[in-house]
Amino acid sequence: MKRKLLSILIFFVIASVLSGCWDRKEIETRGFVLGIAIDKYPPTPQAEEKGAPGETPPKEEEKLEEMEVHTGKDQYAMTVQIPIAKKTGVSSTGGSGGTSDGRGEGANSWEITQIGNSFMSMNREMQSRTDLSLYYEHLQVIILSDRIAREGIENVIDFFVRDPEMRRVVKVFISEGQAKSILDVTPKIQDYSSVYLNKIPMNATKNSRMISKTDLGEVIKSIHAGLDFVLPKVIATVDEIKTSGGAAFKNGRMVGWVSELEVEAIKFIQNDYSGGVISIPSPEHEGGIVVMEVTSAQTKVKPVIQNNELSFDINIAVKGNYAENINMHTHAKLSQELINKLEKGYGKEIERICKQTVSKMQEEYGADVFRFGQILAANEPAYWRKIEGKWDSVYPIVGVNIKADVSIRLLGIVQ
Repeated sequence: MKRKLLSILIFFVIASVLSGCWDRKEIETRGFVLGIAIDKYPPTPQAEEKGAPGETPPKEEEKLEEMEVHTGKDQYAMTVQIPIAKKTGVSSTGGSGGTSDGRGEGANSWEITQIGNSFMSMNREMQSRTDLSLYYEHLQVIILSDRIAREGIENVIDFFVRDPEMRRVVKVFISEGQAKSILDVTPKIQDYSSVYLNKIPMNATKNSRMISKTDLGEVIKSIHAGLDFVLPKVIATVDEIKTSGGAAFKNGRMVGWVSELEVEAIKFIQNDYSGGVISIPSPEHEGGIVVMEVTSAQTKVKPVIQNNELSFDINIAVKGNYAENINMHTHAKLSQELINKLEKGYGKEIERICKQTVSKMQEEYGADVFRFGQILAANEPAYWRKIEGKWDSVYPIVGVNIKADVSIRLLGIVQ
């Protein structure tokens, strides 16, 4: 018995001595990828003329960016943004050290571009240009150019979905023009454009014209389920980035742009409206504008089948505050009559933008970004089974009735 206990004790002592992180990698040897931009290669002649990111680089740099491929030809230019560890130290005043122009002397980040036709091979080819091991668990954003998006994004994001280091919460954006130009931005209030862009959608709870659901996991789930969707459009200047409107997708391919007001309408119909403002002309003051802050919005979409004809009834219940007026004076107490007029006016404006957006998605794009098909399948499964195979031809002509009821709850105090 004593010998058995001694053997167990020796086993635990040896295990405690030999145990450790067998696969440990020092942080200094890792290249933490913060952002990825994917462009079409070769670039358009317009991009070359403008000197935009993605243009044909000088011969010396081109030798680094190109790679020999086993089959086919180069199709993509993938750019990764890596922070430069030596430039990210904290200064004595508490701020970040170094500059953040991303390109010149003293830059905080390094953007490496690799040209090829396979993202796995491009990722590995980059290892021949740096002594760092590329690491993706801190990836913030993936930016796809509109040229890439129009050809279809399923094949492009396949690598990022399969790689175990990629998180499903990575945000996906569509750029108008070269995607690399977004990574090249030097933000005024952040060290890295990727981190800056990643945080912008957090404001979607206050700005209804911004798309909040942009995760990689949501994108691939929608594609595999055969669902249409909208991804945020991103534009940039030298030091600023803006998510402006979106891009509509059908069968995994971008079919067109969506304006800011159309994004607002889509969020109303999808019951995803979490905060924003609606403006209408004043019903009693010529040239006046009255603004309502939306505090809540609840939408119910109901499929209606009559005489074997399908339509959808959409009822939007909105509550809001009287937030502001322009070019008019309202020092006196607002009358109930005026409030009633305003509520009807806001309701008509919401109905207008929603009807126009539904018509555009049906007639121009044929994209069911509202998920009417899902709603029909859930509420009328028998009818859905009859038309499921021809939904693409039914959806563009289905009738949609929209009604918005607005209630102004808070008027504010002006003395």
